[in-house]
Amino acid sequence: VTVKPKQSRFILLVEDNEDDYVLIREMLRDVYSHGLQLDWVKTYEASIEAVCRLAHHVYLLDYRLGERDGIELLREAISKGCTAPIIFLTGLEVYEVDVEAMRWGAADFLVKAQMTGPALERAIRYALERARNRDRIMRSELELRRLSRQLLTVQETERKHLAQDLHDSIGQSLAA
Repeated sequence: VTVKPKQSRFILLVEDNEDDYVLIREMLRDVYSHGLQLDWVKTYEASIEAVCRLAHHVYLLDYRLGERDGIELLREAISKGCTAPIIFLTGLEVYEVDVEAMRWGAADFLVKAQMTGPALERAIRYALERARNRDRIMRSELELRRLSRQLLTVQETERKHLAQDLHDSIGQSLAA
């Protein structure tokens, strides 16, 4: 199965093991016929620099990154303004890590030994769609707030006009 995305996908893989990078690159190459750019960084420090550029649609993070881990990276990326989906990749299926990653905002959690190209492509596709839906909801909320403020302004203006009309009308009646 090959996928032809409607637009190019820029993915950053944060993986300290070159063999895993090569496997993941080949998995993605098998399912994406074109329209994919996979960038790769090996270290936590390099990944922070890459994430801060906000140039990728999706981030694939290895859980183990030498002395540090992907949860730390996830928290730091979010604190630096990253809103793109972050998918965790791990060699070990540890429920507690899975739950913690989701709690901190990871879009998915995949165990490398169980991962296939189609499963990885699907995780990326679903994560991107959820991110698009989240963005639509945020834009709708902003528009709703704007309209609510506008409605309050119009109501206040109408109250002032009504109060002025009542004041003028009563004043004319009393003067007559």
